[in-house]
Amino acid sequence: KQWYQRRVRARQRISQVLVLPPFQGHGHGAHLLSTMYNHVSADPAIFDITVEDPSENFTRLRNFVDTVKCSNLAAFAPDKLKLGFSQAMADEARERYKITAIQSRKMYEILRLRATDTSCPEAHKAYRLDVKRRLNKAFQKEKKAMARQRARLTEEELKALDATKTPEQQHEFLERSFLELETEYRKVIERMAAFVEF
Repeated sequence: KQWYQRRVRARQRISQVLVLPPFQGHGHGAHLLSTMYNHVSADPAIFDITVEDPSENFTRLRNFVDTVKCSNLAAFAPDKLKLGFSQAMADEARERYKITAIQSRKMYEILRLRATDTSCPEAHKAYRLDVKRRLNKAFQKEKKAMARQRARLTEEELKALDATKTPEQQHEFLERSFLELETEYRKVIERMAAFVEF
């Protein structure tokens, strides 16, 4: 008889990183998070690292640390960024630093913004449309779910639903979301410019 052993890989979870106020702003949180990544990345039994309900500040910290790490990977080279997000990027980020596919997509967007000449309207438009396509996926999923729900709704509920989700409102939401993301991404890029090392 042959016995097959299926290797079980674990998912490491970070709850939060706490740096007391007198020590904030000195890079301690980034150094601590980077050290955690380095420690966990050495363990082949760990598949990826996730974060449990991150605060806004932790999300900024994580984006910065992950972007610095991904910027050194071959899959995230500037010439490859302009070709769009690829499975190779997600795979290399996961294999090397245990970064999830969703998070590696964000790192791609930040690094692509850094590599994009935003003074060139065509280049910036291509970047903007790429990000908006990702943001629009949530609307498409919601649309499919609502199509399944429509059969159960009354006429009044259908009218109310249709009035709240007009294409113009979706467009406005996407534009607002993109501008907020771009502002956050620029903060990460600015911090990277001043970054020395972990």
